[in-house]
Amino acid sequence: MSVIHYDELSPIRHSRALWAVYGLFLLDDTSEQLGYGSGKYDYHAGSIVCVSPSQIGGTADDGSTFQRRGWALLFSPELFHGTAYEKELIRLEFFRYHVNKALAVTMQERQYCETLLRMLQSELTGAKRKDLITKSIELILVYCSSFFYRQYSITNETKRSHIVSRLEHLLDDYYMAGEQHSNGLPTVRFCADCLCIAPNYLGDLIRQETGDSANHFIGRYIVRHAKDLLMSGKSVTETAYALGFDFPSHLSRLFNRIEGVTPSAYVRQVPKIEK
Repeated sequence: MSVIHYDELSPIRHSRALWAVYGLFLLDDTSEQLGYGSGKYDYHAGSIVCVSPSQIGGTADDGSTFQRRGWALLFSPELFHGTAYEKELIRLEFFRYHVNKALAVTMQERQYCETLLRMLQSELTGAKRKDLITKSIELILVYCSSFFYRQYSITNETKRSHIVSRLEHLLDDYYMAGEQHSNGLPTVRFCADCLCIAPNYLGDLIRQETGDSANHFIGRYIVRHAKDLLMSGKSVTETAYALGFDFPSHLSRLFNRIEGVTPSAYVRQVPKIEK
């Protein structure tokens, strides 16, 4: 994980990124028009921008630079593996694609968040105590949840109407119920049937919202869970069977296509944080 104060950095170039981590950005400028999936992210100075793994955002690199102002908190989902908060993290609504507007905060709320970020920054240059780090991040996310529910009055019907959110919840429920052990990997056709739409139409909607194919979207979801299992100490074989693959080589092939490295190489390259 990293805590960044942009005043400590020189001007940066624009970039459009595929996120592999969670990110919270307490921004004090509007120097960049942010893309988000195939749409735009609405934010203003003093608001909090939220992104999560497998999402695409930013602005295409045109060679120019700009000076960002504010704070950034970046952390890997592996940081929470094996904790009581792990399942709560993946269900936070403000990290979903359908929330494409930054969280509005008061000056006092902003100060609370900045205080926690300064504490985290100090901890990362000192003892690096994992329990203190994770609890501090949890508290920041609790604040963000309160900001979100104050800002949005989202009914259950509205949630059900958004295809990306519905697909994410479907995949969450599929793996939490252990359906992969009897039905194998979730397919585009299976998900489309559960959502009561045609597979091709599901693919069109996912591409419109995220710029990605439905098959690739599901693949990224599976790889994200594979990372959690691998970092918990599971072998590639154990991870493959736990996720519903017929053979470990099929997991390795998908993982390499999504991440550019094999599962074993990924485990070796991820730095460990002290407990």
